[in-house]
Amino acid sequence: MRRMARLMSLLFAVANATLAFAQDATLPGSAAAPVLPDADASDEIIIRALRIPKDKLPTRITLNYQTALGSKISYERSEMFAKCVGTFDPVMLSKVIDGPPGTSSAQFAQGWIIVTNRACYPGYPSGSAEGDIRLRGTSKLDRGAILEAALRLYAPDAALTLAETEDLVVRRRFNRTESRRNRFRLKSDLDALLFSACLVRVQPELTTRLVRSSPGSDLESGLEQAILIQGRDCLGTTKAVTIDPTMLRVYLVDAFYRWVVAARGIPSLLPVTG
Repeated sequence: MRRMARLMSLLFAVANATLAFAQDATLPGSAAAPVLPDADASDEIIIRALRIPKDKLPTRITLNYQTALGSKISYERSEMFAKCVGTFDPVMLSKVIDGPPGTSSAQFAQGWIIVTNRACYPGYPSGSAEGDIRLRGTSKLDRGAILEAALRLYAPDAALTLAETEDLVVRRRFNRTESRRNRFRLKSDLDALLFSACLVRVQPELTTRLVRSSPGSDLESGLEQAILIQGRDCLGTTKAVTIDPTMLRVYLVDAFYRWVVAARGIPSLLPVTG
């Protein structure tokens, strides 16, 4: 997972520079260091992290203004759809959430959920033909909203601790399972997942709070910033990142789900489908 010095174009645009830890007055422990939120920080402190000056952060974080608003609006639509559907077909849901990402079967299952529940989908073309169902199942934002809805319904107590993600048995189980599951992802998509999986591994408590936060909220933004700051080892030599907050959430929730499955030693958090 440390191979993630090269980040995905989908999620991050990076500016590479060497992280100067030694004698850096902006880092924790120096006189000018800001108070950086960690897993024990209150929500108020997490939100205040948004006001830390960028030049005081060990990793400079900025928003991708070209995509952030559009992604946020699209995710709100996806959330409305998932909440309207309520309960998904368990077989199709399992294929979407637990099946190998990027395969025709997983995309068809997601498209089938969209098409058969199109009355719930904001902006779905009225009277349009179903067309290629698989093409309607390629949205990462739709998948993310479906996954979050499934977590709330079937695993509202899902949580991770550092003891779990640092457990060598759990880590081997995660690596073994995910290397098989994700072999069909495109490289940029796989890189995004691997990077996010690294962030979840080193900051599981903060990620747990992120999953339970409201999408688009100030708390979510503060948590994402805190996860990137405290998980900066996953960035390698990257000094600055530009993020699409919504896409970062989608990948973190995906990686969180997979780590919880590995920690519990089970194939899925969803109901058994047969």
